[in-house]
Amino acid sequence: MEQARANGLNAVLLHIRPAGDALYPTRRAPWSRYLLGRGTGEPDSTYDEYDPLALAIDEAHARGLQLHVWFNPFRAMPPDDLGAPGRGHVTRTHPGWVRKYGKSTWIDPGIPAARRAVLDAILEVVDRYDVDGVHIDDYFYPYLEQQTITRTVKRGRKRVRVGRRVTIRFPDNSSWKRYGLARGWTNRDDWRRANVDDFVRTLYREVKTRKSWVLVGISPFGIWRPGYPAGVTGLNAYTEIFADSRKWLRQGWLDYLAPQLYWRLDGDQERFTKLDAWWRGENVKGRHIWPGLFTMRVGSRTDPWPRDEIAREIAVLRDARNGTSESQGHVHFRLRTLDAWLDGDDTTFGALLRDSAYPGPALPLASPLLGATPPGAPVLTGGRAGPVRLAGGSAGNVDTDSAPDSTASMPALVLAPSDSVAVRWWLIQTLGSDGLWSSRLLPVSTARIALPRDSAAAAWIAVTAISRTGVAGRPSLWPADSMSRH
Repeated sequence: MEQARANGLNAVLLHIRPAGDALYPTRRAPWSRYLLGRGTGEPDSTYDEYDPLALAIDEAHARGLQLHVWFNPFRAMPPDDLGAPGRGHVTRTHPGWVRKYGKSTWIDPGIPAARRAVLDAILEVVDRYDVDGVHIDDYFYPYLEQQTITRTVKRGRKRVRVGRRVTIRFPDNSSWKRYGLARGWTNRDDWRRANVDDFVRTLYREVKTRKSWVLVGISPFGIWRPGYPAGVTGLNAYTEIFADSRKWLRQGWLDYLAPQLYWRLDGDQERFTKLDAWWRGENVKGRHIWPGLFTMRVGSRTDPWPRDEIAREIAVLRDARNGTSESQGHVHFRLRTLDAWLDGDDTTFGALLRDSAYPGPALPLASPLLGATPPGAPVLTGGRAGPVRLAGGSAGNVDTDSAPDSTASMPALVLAPSDSVAVRWWLIQTLGSDGLWSSRLLPVSTARIALPRDSAAAAWIAVTAISRTGVAGRPSLWPADSMSRH
């Protein structure tokens, strides 16, 4: 989280349900073996009071970062070998929902009870945790896999084995007969798309019923269907994984779409720029379009992209939206690349990207469609003592154990909302003696900040309340060297 903040990001998407497992304590799934390593996926007593997700949320918010929880909804087992699934895993509790497909293991989206269970697992997180968003990616039905079919043929006096590659069919005959044919469906592909549509629509509705301000986002494959837009070909997500992502956008069943534009700017068919323009043209409900960038290819060991590719892509996206009311923003896949040291550089890729694309901190993007009322100017009063956060200084709390006397005598600025609009963040801006403003974002749980000890270090502090939907109110000003309110 500290690296994400230092690299100029304003949100983190944390993968918490990779494949029927969980990176947080729940009775609905075993602990993820990505945390525990190989084995059964069952924690020992040392994990009884450990909650990685709660920790991640706290650390993200303390640094002014949104935290979106990322789910693979229907993937039951990963393709890599991590050992047998633990107690409580869906392959053991509901084997009738599970389908083995090629190298992967899947929860059948065609079974209504299975879809409901996946939804309930996501909604449990929304209920229990103070998350900023729910994110699902492009794993609905599995991407097609192939297998080799061999047979023996006679060639002259010899018998030889020959093979051919065939596409594996997803084994959902039983659910198709029970929930498709029996309910009047005549086309299995249409029925499969309807199952995914039902999941997306219900997820959006029920998240909003619980917490209307929590963002719902999806990152589909970048091409909806070949030929849209004209001249763009490639994998057909509409017929292969049965994802009608254009419909979800047009119906407004999400708050942001992050189409995976995983192609270079100068790549074949100009997919990057053409698809970005096409998705924006389909955005009839005015949702956020935050394209997904294939940042990890910069650090690839085989055929790496030029290190300036991602910065160029960001510039192209911004230029296309300048002068419009469209939302700025994009999503990097993945964070590890930003922390990587590339050959020939004396700094990380994230630091290089920050210098070119993120010269200053950015607020989380506002979503006025979810609530456009700005909060009132905050009430500022003088105070003293106790654990406080430093305005324009350290990201941590004042250490009261090591310096209790100095902390107790430290003047502080007490922050409070002024009306009933729910506040999510405090934007703290400090005017320094050099005439420049510095900015930082703190969670609303920060009740007070320390005033600088040296009155020459800062002249004014401005505090702005940011609502749960990212809408900013009017700032309140406080003279840093005075204990009287202005």
